[in-house]
Amino acid sequence: MCGIAGVWLGDPRERVAPDMLAAMNRALVHRGPDGSGERVLGRVGLAHRRLAIIDLSDAGAQPMSDEEGRVWVSFNGEIYNFRQLREELEAAGRRFRSRSDTEVLVQGHLEWGEKLPERLRGMFAYAVYDTRSDKLLLVRDRLGIKPLYYAWVGGDLFFASEVRALMATGRLQAAAAADLVDAYVTLGYVPGGQTFFQGVDKLRPAKMLVIDSDGVRERCYWDLADAPEVHYSYEEAGKRLTELFATTLEQHLMSDVPLGCFLSGGVDSSGVVAFLRQELGRRVSTFTVGYPEDRSELEHARRVAELFETDHHEFVLTHEEFFQGIDTLLEHTEEPLVESAAVSLLELSRVTKPHATVLLSGEGADEVFAGYPLYERSRQLERLRILAFPLRLAAVRALLRLAVRSERLYKYLDWVGEPLERRHRGNSADVTPSIRARMYRPDFAARAGDLVEREFNALFAQVAGRDPLAQMQYADIRTWLVDDLLLKADKMTMAASIELRVPFLDHHVVEFGFGLDSAHKLHAGIGKAVLKDLLARYLPRDLLYRTKQGFPVPVSQWFREGLYEQVRALLLDERTLSRGYFRPAYVRRAVDRHRSGAEDLGRRLFSLVVLELWHRHYVDGELDAGRVAMG
Repeated sequence: MCGIAGVWLGDPRERVAPDMLAAMNRALVHRGPDGSGERVLGRVGLAHRRLAIIDLSDAGAQPMSDEEGRVWVSFNGEIYNFRQLREELEAAGRRFRSRSDTEVLVQGHLEWGEKLPERLRGMFAYAVYDTRSDKLLLVRDRLGIKPLYYAWVGGDLFFASEVRALMATGRLQAAAAADLVDAYVTLGYVPGGQTFFQGVDKLRPAKMLVIDSDGVRERCYWDLADAPEVHYSYEEAGKRLTELFATTLEQHLMSDVPLGCFLSGGVDSSGVVAFLRQELGRRVSTFTVGYPEDRSELEHARRVAELFETDHHEFVLTHEEFFQGIDTLLEHTEEPLVESAAVSLLELSRVTKPHATVLLSGEGADEVFAGYPLYERSRQLERLRILAFPLRLAAVRALLRLAVRSERLYKYLDWVGEPLERRHRGNSADVTPSIRARMYRPDFAARAGDLVEREFNALFAQVAGRDPLAQMQYADIRTWLVDDLLLKADKMTMAASIELRVPFLDHHVVEFGFGLDSAHKLHAGIGKAVLKDLLARYLPRDLLYRTKQGFPVPVSQWFREGLYEQVRALLLDERTLSRGYFRPAYVRRAVDRHRSGAEDLGRRLFSLVVLELWHRHYVDGELDAGRVAMG
């Protein structure tokens, strides 16, 4: 639910300008069309856009304060255990005036202060200002389901659910952080606390930013690395997971507005629908997207919908519609993402809105229960490193590169030469040193930076004592999940004023999955083993064990056929090449090899397309750059 924004002025004698606060709030109208509020409290200003989900009355309006007006809160998210916390607070003498979960944050802060986030079960990003102590806290949930951006301009702090609200202050201008281009091209997103906008940062998951008379400090209130290992038998693990997920899913049904499910026809979203019907007795509306070139996902989703008697809705997206939507994609993701499915999710969300305001999805199950094929592939690479010792020698790999032209083989030759902690860069990693040397212009390569190495090295160091599978999971949960998948999920659904809930990312479920024995998650080369065995009670085996898809977009096919000329013209345009990142010969070769079918470089080309259109949209100010470039 909702969007938040606010200001902290460094000079306590100054007062926040109401017009600037209102401009920040207007920029977030899509996140909360049901109401808005602003409150100026001297040097601090809080703003809120409301998407009414719990307690639809005016009593749930924000910013919200206690009766005395001491503590003020602006909150985005849902607190699934708010009723239990409310009972505890009432027993301690706290009085409530609404049925909303926001008021639990107000009274909870008065009771527990900075310890409050440790008690919360849910998804949240919130600001709380204590007028008595002149202290501002910014808090983000444990997994980073809800975003929170901030920027320091001089001694003043601006924060919001989206970058657009920061830009609405008139105190910042969009400029590319060129030293992050390599991180984006390598991973498809920017990991860590920075963003692609110079001067704009992200509050990291499970972090709290505290601003008061003592200065500014950041505190971590939870770390998955601290989750204990749990040594259940396989049967006990399945039973415990059933109980835990049933409880979690029931909490996620909390809503005073219509609720449904995104359904891709894959294991995770199908599992959510199956669990709702078979374990909780709930029939729901389901929504899926497909493409004229490949309707198989529509058929898989339809099978699940028929099996569990859902009210099913389908949406078909053409390649023309896909690229007509790319400007809207850039507008709402704000940061460049190599997520072609984001366009599909945005369009599907718009179709869904008349039917449901709250949607559940299967996001996160692959990270929590080790579902990605890359995990098994990494095991195989480790065995290859041991058996084929010469491949670890740089000279041998260099000779092999001379004999092949495939970037896929370049990538694997780079990987086999490195141990796990230097090789694993997540499911989305698309560029390795051999490819980078061919792709970048020499002057740019010299200043490209080493953000990816620093981020992943630090993450692997955090879990150095864990088994290799848990190490990879931890790295993916802290990077790919939060900085790509969850960013996409939040921004695309909120663009259509829809709240997306992700029950597999309840922190109790995440701790359970992370702590399980690796053999319970990855067994005989099959990921999510314990989860799939649980879901085998409800789902057909051919659907349960088919290749993972999600909401796949046939970009590779489109770039060879209907969109080849447009992509080639954009990427080899003089303005694109003048950015100074890539060798023109590399770009030309990549486009033509993809067109010929010699290699599938669809994802690489899409990453370059998005990067250039991001520059044109934000830096050059061409809001319809995608429509113009793609015809």
